[in-house]
Amino acid sequence: MRGARLIALLTDFGWRDHFAGVMKGVIAGIAPRAQVVDLCHDVEPQEIDQARFLLRASVPYFPRGTIFVCVVDPGVGSARRALCVESGGRIFIGPDNGLFTEVLSEPGARAREISNPKLRLPVLSQTFHGRDVFAPAAAHLAAGVPPSRLGKLVRDPVRLPSLDPVRTGRRFWSGRVAHIDRFGNLVTNLPAAEFLPPAVRGAAVSAGFRNISRICRSYAEAPEGELFLIAGSSGTIEISLKQGSAAKQLGVAVGAPVELEIW
Repeated sequence: MRGARLIALLTDFGWRDHFAGVMKGVIAGIAPRAQVVDLCHDVEPQEIDQARFLLRASVPYFPRGTIFVCVVDPGVGSARRALCVESGGRIFIGPDNGLFTEVLSEPGARAREISNPKLRLPVLSQTFHGRDVFAPAAAHLAAGVPPSRLGKLVRDPVRLPSLDPVRTGRRFWSGRVAHIDRFGNLVTNLPAAEFLPPAVRGAAVSAGFRNISRICRSYAEAPEGELFLIAGSSGTIEISLKQGSAAKQLGVAVGAPVELEIW
């Protein structure tokens, strides 16, 4: 992967502050020819599982050699390690807090601790390793530095429980709201190919004390003002409200439980 040029940024920094822009500035100073893509900066603060879901949904659409810088880091300044993971022909840079659970499960994945002081900024803050550690590491890789120079292999990276729903009965599954997009659609972790027709005859999802069983193939065919289920672009079931926000109507947030019944 020497000479990789595409860097994708995934953070919970938002756009109100200077954090994402400063990371880009650091990258430009080290690897001016690197192309930087803003994958998402609106992960809910400290929501590691949301970042995992967005990463899993996005990685297949990026070319091999892409460097993903993922900074959702509630443990910044603590003893948690900084990681570089090589997986599936791509590189992932970020904190060792379980964010890379899915990419670590790929055959041949390797993790290294980012510990080489020459490949980070000379002064480290206790609150902004995105700028001081992760962005510089990604930029040096994009400029041609091999991952082996970052540090030693890590045999015990942090892994979190699966993002997949849990079966609770013959026809019942328990899941969660993995993400809420800017339209207010509730993006669940329930695989649409398994739990929507034609795989099943019907399905109902309970969220926010409501039970939704109407299934639509597109937003256009949905009736206005009524909640419905749809197969979203990330491959999972979404709870939607035509020309409205399902999140606001149901009063739920990222991480809220959802219950599925199929028949």
